[in-house]
Amino acid sequence: MFLLVGLAAMAQIPKEEILLDTGVFPKENVKLSVNSKVLLAGELLQYKAYNLTASNKMSNLSKILYVSLRNATDSIVFNHKLQVNHGTAHGDFFIPSNLKTGIYKLIGYTNFSKNSSSDAFAQVDLYIVNTFVKSELMPSSKETVVMTSSTEEDLQNLKTRQDLNSLTIKLNKKTFGLREKVSLTIENSERTNDGNYVLSVRKINPVKISGDVAKASKVTASEVFYIPELRGELISGVVVSKLNNTPAANKEVALTIPGKDYIFKIATTNAQGRFYFAIDEPYNAETSILQLYGDEAMRNTYKMVLDSKDFKITGKPPHTLKLEPQLEPWLEERSVQLQVENAYYNTKKDSILSHKAKPAFYDNLGTVFLLDDYTRFSTVRETFVEVITLAAIRGSGDDAKFVVNNAYDPNRLAKFNRIDPLVLLDGVLIQDNAELLNYNARNIESVRVVTEPYRYGAKIYSGIIAIESKSGDYSPAATTHEYITEINLPPVVSQKRYYRPDYGAGTQLSRIPDYRVQLLWQPEINISSKDFTTAFYTSDVSGVFEILIEGFTEQGVYISDKHHFSVTEN
Repeated sequence: MFLLVGLAAMAQIPKEEILLDTGVFPKENVKLSVNSKVLLAGELLQYKAYNLTASNKMSNLSKILYVSLRNATDSIVFNHKLQVNHGTAHGDFFIPSNLKTGIYKLIGYTNFSKNSSSDAFAQVDLYIVNTFVKSELMPSSKETVVMTSSTEEDLQNLKTRQDLNSLTIKLNKKTFGLREKVSLTIENSERTNDGNYVLSVRKINPVKISGDVAKASKVTASEVFYIPELRGELISGVVVSKLNNTPAANKEVALTIPGKDYIFKIATTNAQGRFYFAIDEPYNAETSILQLYGDEAMRNTYKMVLDSKDFKITGKPPHTLKLEPQLEPWLEERSVQLQVENAYYNTKKDSILSHKAKPAFYDNLGTVFLLDDYTRFSTVRETFVEVITLAAIRGSGDDAKFVVNNAYDPNRLAKFNRIDPLVLLDGVLIQDNAELLNYNARNIESVRVVTEPYRYGAKIYSGIIAIESKSGDYSPAATTHEYITEINLPPVVSQKRYYRPDYGAGTQLSRIPDYRVQLLWQPEINISSKDFTTAFYTSDVSGVFEILIEGFTEQGVYISDKHHFSVTEN
């Protein structure tokens, strides 16, 4: 573990720079559970990912996990970044109306699992049907997978599946009416079944799939060693000379993830010119600012090259999904139901759980000037002269610089005044003072001034001048230069509390149609010695429904139990 901690700030390392046998590192692999392998445009794909060790126990290494949906040519439909808690993560994706009918792969992996030649990622084949777009005619071949209607006999032959010494699913009865309450109990008679599970209740799709889809694999063996993201997502790259691409050591790089609760970090390149950021704080921004940190000569001499986080997979020639004509009545019925359900989205939408923001690194230090409490001035320079008494601007033009003052010093000089203060605007490091001086002062919300010396990372500053705009989204004008760039850095997927109607609460929902086929999705079920109980309501959809409890015990044993019940019209 000592070795992992020492490498924790590195997203990937060229293998020739590793002096140790990488075989000593523990293995990590991902498993996926989904609410359904057959989905229509307008439905919600819900998934859960397990981050496991070689013995199928929950891994405590990676804290970030990636799930992506890819088509037959490996084009990415979505790529989700998930926060791992106690070895698991979960998310969802609304199947859009412009997604073509076909066979897709749901891929799950961690940065660390990419090192494996055999278990680099988990994959689940999904069969997506778009009733809003006419399917393109594809030639029939041996790579064709056929979707056809199941029969009543198929539904009659469904059997409850229960592993030996497994969990027991019990309901208050076997058949329910529309909008009726279902009481569900999961009995755990064996303590060896203690573990983490997903619970799904969904109507069985009246379809059968014939034909197999080939498994995908990594494109090529990697020339780098991928490090587990122990604290959060890792951002890495190298600083090189523009002249000859020689790596540059001891150069500083600044990262800003903007927002009201912005994140600001500084990294220093190592002997190989590489820099690394570990992002363990929550944020909401989709893009971030990365810039070389130094004087103008230094910034014009070097450039940053980010490590790619793309993960390519490959497989055999694409398979065609053929829909048999017998499916048409079911597809038409579900299409109408989905349109009605989505028309009531605002009534039935899920609740997004907010995360607790971390305060800025300087916390509550210094003095805050709320500019709306003072007479407003049109320029930044006038504002600092008339309002910001604890800081000042010295010089003009390209020689202008910001300084902090000491209110208790007769000459108003702060300690270490020959050292520059750290100047931030919405968390973005300001290196071009002229750009800040030309900023519209009426857009500034507040100015925080810390007049005491402050050490941040390896640097010491005479103080801090942290400016916040009213919009909180300042972006430097020069993001097209090689020393400053805007990068895509989407946040982790927000956690949700999924919509669950309560028809026992009165008549408030009596006039709202309910065509749910997914009656329950609880991705995080921790089962211990006590029985697990929950309740949910059926919808306006009749048919045979399946209860699935799936997951891993604390000993790494895979458990998957199914139970069926019927819903009939009242």
